[in-house]
This record gives sequence, C-alpha cells and structure tokens, in this order.
Amino acid sequence: MPGLSLWLSPPPSSPIYNALESLITQISDDLFGGAAPNFSPHITLTSDIPLDADPAAVVKYAASTIEEKLEIDVTHVAYGPSYFKKIYLRVTKTPELVRLAGESRRKYAYTAVEDAEVTAREWEVHEYDPHISLVYSDEWPIHKDKKIDIEARLETLFGEVGKTWLGGRISLVKTIGPADKWPVLAYKDL
Repeated sequence: MPGLSLWLSPPPSSPIYNALESLITQISDDLFGGAAPNFSPHITLTSDIPLDADPAAVVKYAASTIEEKLEIDVTHVAYGPSYFKKIYLRVTKTPELVRLAGESRRKYAYTAVEDAEVTAREWEVHEYDPHISLVYSDEWPIHKDKKIDIEARLETLFGEVGKTWLGGRISLVKTIGPADKWPVLAYKDL
C-alpha cells in the first residue's frame, strides 16, 4: 500500500460523506480510545501507483474511463484481521466500479508487467475487493460489544442518509506515513 493510491469517495458535500467521516472519528474516539487514525471515507480503487506519476493526469485518466453513471451501494459491515480491513463496509462490485479500478491499475500499476491485460483481469476477478474502511487497527479479534455498538450506529446512519450514492470524487493520495497525515495530491469530482 505505501506509495500512491487512487480513491473514490462519496461527493464531499453529501450527507453520506459527512455521516461516514463523523462515524470514522466517533469509532476511533469512542471504541478505540483515539488510537485508530482518522481518514476520509473512501473506496480504494487501486494502490501501487508509482510515486513519480503525474497526480492530475492520474485522476483525469481514471475519470475518463467511466462510461456509465457510477452508483455505489453499501451492503453490510464486515470484520477482518488485516490492519486496513479491520472494520469495513462491503460495497457491491459493479461492472462500472471494476472497470474504473481495473483501467487505472492497468495504466499505472502494471507498467512493468509483461502481460498487463491478463494480470489486471485476474486482479479484477480474484483480488479487487471494494470496501469502505471504518477503522485501521491492529486489534483482533473485535470484541462482541464493539460490534454491537458499531452495527447500531450503522443502522442509525443508513436510516438517515441511505446506503447508496451517485458519482463522487476520485482522489490520488500519497499513502506513506501515518494514515491521518496522508495528503491528497489531486482530485476530480464526477
């Protein structure tokens, strides 16, 4: 993950963006004693983008690969042992989302791969797992009481703002160092 990563976020002024951003902070503060970093709500489209890539060109290219209106649908909360996928929201893996992630990966992450097309296709099918992380943490397993609290907060959140959004913002982020200090290098609103 260290390097540059391409993210898709809900539209920054949307109720779902604001609610998710607030939830990430609340979970860190209330359930992890402020030890989990704060970060913007996002779906990672791809990582492994070279540090010398032109940020404006990367986001412009990614946006140009979108052929249909992007509709993002959150399905449910999930938990896992990985630091970056500790507590996260599953997102429907739509063809348009896969195309956006895959084309960006082909263009920027597989520049030195002999058969980038085949490698990218395999990545799309077997590795790409679109999600929205809520917590980055080393804690594992997640205690049952925390899960109950998080699921209650999510039920309230989704009752208020829904579980879908259209479009959003594509951002290129330098994912080196502490997560709460990752800078956005360029972005494009869809």
